[in-house]
Amino acid sequence: MADARQQPDDAWWRGLLADPEAAEQALADPATRAAFVAAAAALQAEHDDMTLLHEATLDHANEIEEQLAVKVEQVEALVVELEVRNAFIREVFGRYITDEVVNTLLESPEGRQLGGERRTITLLLSDLRGFSTLCEGLGPEQVLQILNIYLGAMADVIGEYRGSINEFIGDAILAVFGAPVQQEDHPERAVACALAMQRAMSRVNAELAEHGLPALEMGIGVHTGEVVVGNIGSSKRAKYGVVGSHVNLASRIESYTVGGQVLISESTAAVLGDRLRTRQSFQVLPKGAREAITIYDVCGLAGDPELVLREPVTTRRSLVAGVSVRFIVLEGKDASGEPLAATLLSLDDRGDAELAAAYVPDLLASIKLVLDSVPDEDVYAKVLECSHDHGIFRVRLAAVPPRLAAALDALPWVTS
Repeated sequence: MADARQQPDDAWWRGLLADPEAAEQALADPATRAAFVAAAAALQAEHDDMTLLHEATLDHANEIEEQLAVKVEQVEALVVELEVRNAFIREVFGRYITDEVVNTLLESPEGRQLGGERRTITLLLSDLRGFSTLCEGLGPEQVLQILNIYLGAMADVIGEYRGSINEFIGDAILAVFGAPVQQEDHPERAVACALAMQRAMSRVNAELAEHGLPALEMGIGVHTGEVVVGNIGSSKRAKYGVVGSHVNLASRIESYTVGGQVLISESTAAVLGDRLRTRQSFQVLPKGAREAITIYDVCGLAGDPELVLREPVTTRRSLVAGVSVRFIVLEGKDASGEPLAATLLSLDDRGDAELAAAYVPDLLASIKLVLDSVPDEDVYAKVLECSHDHGIFRVRLAAVPPRLAAALDALPWVTS
């Protein structure tokens, strides 16, 4: 029994719980029983407090868990939204710039900064021959349909050879190899791509024919040189571009082409060496150049039969008597000077015409040709061969307007 003057402590109560006989004797004392009841009540109150605290803690934990689950769902939703947004960016902007450029913009902050670097790359520039003439008799929907079929097919080929389409310029395409992703073999990729693009034109024309649309011919120029590549523009609007005199030179080389032809510069040819298969080479002095350069008419790459441009089989028609025509030598896109007289002698079904004239234009010169019997229709042509001594030259006609084509077909031809 506890001393009435001493309040039992926890150790004393635990001792009684361990000794039932001692507990029975102690609880026989009214004061001890009262102390026991008070201690039990205190324990009950403490238990109730702990129970309330536990329940409150459990409720709070559940609330935190629910909030955490909501946050996790929100984060997951944001991740999905970000993935969808990035996929949208890749899909939409991938139509305008290549996947490599999109990846650079999305994955590296520095890729969005303005600025550039000097780098040796290979440029490919393609253009349709006589496209403006073809469009004159077509509606805008047909023109866009032609461009979408053509540009879509060419973009697929360029992507296959890991080129980067820098921009579409109407019916022209500027593609670069070696930027933004560096490629040690960029000259070979560009030439192989150009040959594959020319071979793909048969599929393009077959699809155009299915829609009742006219056939196309394309010329391609390829050049290797040092340019500045990088993000060009302002903080609000910028593009990944290439700048430098070699871009202009690539354009000049392309301007010498006729339909179905790939012309490359000597700097590109030097890298490919013996792998290159060419028809012929030319010495030209492009506008803006300080000295003449050699360009090569490429027809294939050694060891790859899939990249060989074969000469089409053509039928030549000769005139019983020559027909009078007039021509003007072009400076760029401009026609200047008086029309010069010539005589049309023969024409094949590819558009190669033989003419005789007192004045013979230079090799690869561009001319505008007019048939005297149809003076309000003209056609553009490129000089492919010339003999100043004999007064004879051969040209490749670009797209011939329908009225002029009908007038030519009506002439007295003899098939040779």
